[in-house]
Amino acid sequence: MDTKQIDRSAENIRIRHSKRQKQRKMMMKRRRIIFFSTVGLILLSIILFFTPLFNIKNINITGNSKVETAEIKQIIGSVEEENLFRLRAKKIIANIKTVPYVEDVSIKKRIFPVGINVEVIECIPVGYIQNNESYIIFDKTFKVLEITDAPLENVTEMLGIAVTSSQEGAVMTTDDSEKLSEISQVCARLIDEEIISKIGTISFEDMNNIKFTYENRLDVICGSVVDFSKKIGMFKKAVASSKLTENSRGTIDISISGKAIYTP
Repeated sequence: MDTKQIDRSAENIRIRHSKRQKQRKMMMKRRRIIFFSTVGLILLSIILFFTPLFNIKNINITGNSKVETAEIKQIIGSVEEENLFRLRAKKIIANIKTVPYVEDVSIKKRIFPVGINVEVIECIPVGYIQNNESYIIFDKTFKVLEITDAPLENVTEMLGIAVTSSQEGAVMTTDDSEKLSEISQVCARLIDEEIISKIGTISFEDMNNIKFTYENRLDVICGSVVDFSKKIGMFKKAVASSKLTENSRGTIDISISGKAIYTP
């Protein structure tokens, strides 16, 4: 073996040895990183979950007007001085949603100052039905919000709906589910068009001759649910036209699709 071959062989050995040393150093470095990262995570977990540093100091509730803040706090229970990161938010949300007037709830944890923000979205009453001596107040999904001794102001009275069961917090049932489905479509359109709050009474006693009173000055004849969206569109145009003023009284017949006939 000549000198050049010996030199190349020695160089290759040195290169392999150097690579092995680098690999060992990298492995040691990785192990140290993993070790200290693990220790750091354990210490961070202890600080976050097991020290009073992150105990809840206050609860901020927003979005509620019908439901009393005190009632929501009572449902939440005593969580102050509990650890923020161990708080079971999903369970609290589920408990708050049992309140009939609550449509949705979100809870956000706040680190500074340590606490929680509870945002409540309430159901909006859209109608009521007189049932014997009581009044059933319900939202757009026909969920019963409350049963009272008197109707609410600025909420539409709905006639011709025969209720078979009504329990606060549950969707009411009637003797005709198909009819209720059609009524739901009508109400949805009136809500979308933002006119249901101006309707005093709406009659579903004859589904081929739906009627409602508008702003206590106009009697509106709708006919059946066929083309109801177009009919309401024609009604809005008629009300906004120059022929009618804010004091106009009478009847508007939109029972024939494409026509709105006003009779003083």
